[in-house]
Amino acid sequence: MFARNHRRGLENGRAFLAKANFKRPLCVLAHHDDEVTQSGLLQRIGGELGIAWLTNSDGRYFDSELEPLAYGELRKAEGMEAAGLLGVAPQRVRNLDFSEVAIYRAMSRLHSGQGTWESEGALFEDMRRAVSKVVRDLKPDFVLTLAWQGGQPEHDLCHFFTYLALRDLEEESGVSIPFFHVPAYEYTYALAMRFHPLYRGQRMRIQLTSQELASKWDLIRAYPSQASLFKYFDWAFRFGIMPLGILTGGPKSLDAFLSIEEFGPVPAELDYSARPHFFEKLNYMFDDFEGTPVSFSGSILPVVRALL
Repeated sequence: MFARNHRRGLENGRAFLAKANFKRPLCVLAHHDDEVTQSGLLQRIGGELGIAWLTNSDGRYFDSELEPLAYGELRKAEGMEAAGLLGVAPQRVRNLDFSEVAIYRAMSRLHSGQGTWESEGALFEDMRRAVSKVVRDLKPDFVLTLAWQGGQPEHDLCHFFTYLALRDLEEESGVSIPFFHVPAYEYTYALAMRFHPLYRGQRMRIQLTSQELASKWDLIRAYPSQASLFKYFDWAFRFGIMPLGILTGGPKSLDAFLSIEEFGPVPAELDYSARPHFFEKLNYMFDDFEGTPVSFSGSILPVVRALL
């Protein structure tokens, strides 16, 4: 299955990029460093690229000696350096600056029943409006965001708000903007940077050149605050993903793995009110805020039902 998906994905990717002639592509992301996973695609897509980050990326402040606000400022500065490495003009960068700590607090309250849409909804409505404003301000002719996949709740919120912005714009203007997504991870890191093997949407792939791979490593190094997280992923790859690759014909080294980037159009039939994974516990595995779980049914579905 891997060889067939890989071959077909590369063919689809080549066909897409051969016809791509975008002038103002826009990448809408949840966190500073999410762009690393698709850096090769962002370099190839052409045009005057724009990047918007939904959060201030303060969620892992506890890994540092900084308070959330200071940690968020550090993460945003790293993001600006990364944007520069990608050649993004400063005027086409947007930091929407929503605190991960505040988002997780609201999601945990919704899950536990301590909060309701009436008490927590204003934050999510503000996030929706902010993403919509970015789309209207930067006037993209192609939009890329994180896949809706049940791996990380803010990734899914980012995807959902981007979908709403494009849907509303199409209803108002009649303009349909190509809407694509890239996989991040699910089942913690067991399935990283790839769509699920049973994914039914169109799968596109590119194989990075050695220069593009070197640029990706430069982007990784632009985020020294995330060194421990990248080190954990390296460990997960060596002891989880790589052995599976050896058995299935997949990548057998971290460089080989990072040299493949996967993306595709968001399926028109995607149902945002349905759990990404059928079993609730497989969505946002082990995710919590100060011990209170964050779940799809309790934390994300109320947002979807209120705004869809």
